[in-house]
Amino acid sequence: MKNYHFYIICFLITLCSNLVIAQKKCGTESQMMPLNAQGTTDLQRIRSNVLNAKFKDQQGDTLIFPTVVHIIHNAGVGNITDSQVVDGLRVINEDFNRENADTSLTRDLFKPYASAVGFKFILAKLDSNGDSTSGIVRIDTSIIPHPEPTSLDFDNCKKLSQWPADMYYNIWIVRSIQGNTLGYAQYPGTNFTYGGPWKTWGIVVRHDHWGTIGTSSVDGRTGTHEVGHTFGLYHTFLSNSAGCGSVCDTTGDEVCDTPPNKYSGSCSQIANTCTNDTAGNSVYDTNIVDQIENYMSYNSCQNMLSEGQKVRMRGFIASFPILSGLSTDSNLYATGIINAIPLNLENDDNKRKMISVMPNPFLNTINITTRIKAIEQIYITNILGQEIDFTTEASTDTDSNQSFRLHMSSDIIPGIYFLLIRSGTETIVEKLLKK
Repeated sequence: MKNYHFYIICFLITLCSNLVIAQKKCGTESQMMPLNAQGTTDLQRIRSNVLNAKFKDQQGDTLIFPTVVHIIHNAGVGNITDSQVVDGLRVINEDFNRENADTSLTRDLFKPYASAVGFKFILAKLDSNGDSTSGIVRIDTSIIPHPEPTSLDFDNCKKLSQWPADMYYNIWIVRSIQGNTLGYAQYPGTNFTYGGPWKTWGIVVRHDHWGTIGTSSVDGRTGTHEVGHTFGLYHTFLSNSAGCGSVCDTTGDEVCDTPPNKYSGSCSQIANTCTNDTAGNSVYDTNIVDQIENYMSYNSCQNMLSEGQKVRMRGFIASFPILSGLSTDSNLYATGIINAIPLNLENDDNKRKMISVMPNPFLNTINITTRIKAIEQIYITNILGQEIDFTTEASTDTDSNQSFRLHMSSDIIPGIYFLLIRSGTETIVEKLLKK
């Protein structure tokens, strides 16, 4: 009878182990490889930015990303609550700012390299038309995405609901993912493997692995892991390889304060799967244990990102205007995250009442009528702060009002723009919407 119980216990342990192995934690398998000459150029620019100290002066700045969460459910299955959406963002924000409750579990060896990255993801309050939004979209469908970019189902859910990537960080929460995958991401850039069009850039996470409440019974760190990929982080282990790489800055995860390691999934504190920890520009001067604490591993004892990973992610952001534009004041204003006027300008309400802008929304032409006499400059910017070309017709009517007709190219894309009128030491700002 005892032997019978022993075999039953062994069977259950084996079954549970197989179920865990069958769960493919992340579908973002490979490193980025250039698809063309532009991809090679992009990678060179990224590596230069990572190494270049010019952007490191802003390493302490907090970057805020206006976020939209698309809930892709089927007849209510996977239709998580708003509270669970917010809880999932809480986990990511805590992890990316080292405000997670388990920071004390980071071993002393790695604490000097544990980083508060300084990213915050906040639900958008305005959509791209300037209308109020909760930042949460719900779509009822039976389709299920696939994590492999070569699959026709890779972007099937994203095509149902996607907001402009130059304004929003897109997250898709789905009821299931093919291959029993928990989540996957798209690398930044359009010229790499596992990259793609900017409009589909973002993460896909299964609903039962988002946050810690509602349909989830886990730690919610699948989201943290996948967000890392979208800003250029690799797995700490060598994906699709049993090797340890050579030097830390050009092989493996290309980060020198995350020791090279092979995939194990183990939380053993003595795990040391590679011995070339000192190669290249490594911060370590001796062979050390694996960094099982890292969010970009597959281990269940995660609690940190590293300073090297922070520098790498910010290097990617500096390399792509779409990424760097997300956290600008003008975009935060356009998406309702902040109420202040963009570009650090103050608006005088009395002066604003002296300006009429019509039509707004506009197609290619806007008419400005104002009683402000000493106008020095008029210009228009997009949400990235880039100036938009236009031609001007000016006139003065009998009431001493000045009138301007601005003609813009029909090529400018629909979206939010800003009209800035400079008079003396003041600048008046009006938000414009291009239809």
